[in-house]
Amino acid sequence: MLIGREKEQKLLKTALRDDRSHFIAVYGRYRIGKTYLIRETFENRLTDQYRER
Repeated sequence: MLIGREKEQKLLKTALRDDRSHFIAVYGRYRIGKTYLIRETFENRLTDQYRER
């Protein structure tokens, strides 16, 4: 369950429904839930992920 991420989820879901492709960079401090936000928003729709370290 995500709390307080409605704005971010709306942006990601809008991009998912669009007919065009999008490149969206999700950035921020470590351990604030970036990966969790993406996984929860897209559920099983992800086919590939890139993670820079």
